[in-house]
Amino acid sequence: MSNNFDQFIQEVESDLRQEKFEQLWKKYGKSVSVGFGVIVALSLSFNLWQHYQAKQRDIISQQFVNAQTLMFSKNVSDALSAMEGISKSSHRTYSTLAKLNVASILRMETGHKDLSKAETIYKELMENSSVEHMFRELATVQYVSLCLDKSTSSEELQSLLKLLDVCTKEAAPYRHLALELKGMIELKQKNYEKASEIFVAIAQDEKSPKDLRLRAQIIAQNLASQLIDQASKDHQ
Repeated sequence: MSNNFDQFIQEVESDLRQEKFEQLWKKYGKSVSVGFGVIVALSLSFNLWQHYQAKQRDIISQQFVNAQTLMFSKNVSDALSAMEGISKSSHRTYSTLAKLNVASILRMETGHKDLSKAETIYKELMENSSVEHMFRELATVQYVSLCLDKSTSSEELQSLLKLLDVCTKEAAPYRHLALELKGMIELKQKNYEKASEIFVAIAQDEKSPKDLRLRAQIIAQNLASQLIDQASKDHQ
């Protein structure tokens, strides 16, 4: 009798739990299933988007490599067209790199030479805060190197020197190139002692690229000879 009663109680409790579950499911089940469905859909969408992004990166990466190959093989017209196409893509890094390459092509001695357009590209990149910092600095260095030949007034040259300040800091990626440009600007202004100091510093810096150190050493030696000759003339 006791066993039958216990079994009866267990069945009642089981029915009550089932009824409670069914009530809860009727009340919340739809929301839970919808919520779970949304989570699954979002997860699936994110994975699909990542796959799409990776595929797009692979495509534009290959396009960029192909465009560079055209540049190296001196197929300038096709390289320019390819780089201009990539520069309009939504991939920020490759778009920026393509713009820098377009500007480089426009500086070449070819039928596509357009220094004004190259200058505009560099200026837009260096003033665009959404562009990665190292690329803004590279655009600044290239802009200064392009403008140096045509800048003659003291105001113009001082403006170029100011632009290079941020590029000559210790951790700056293009520090040595920027320092070399500073030295050239000081030379153009006939500030030979300042120029000599800059080129000596570059030549003595072991972190300087080998070719740049060699150039700096040659210029520094020539400047030292000129300064000695000038000092001799001043004492005569």
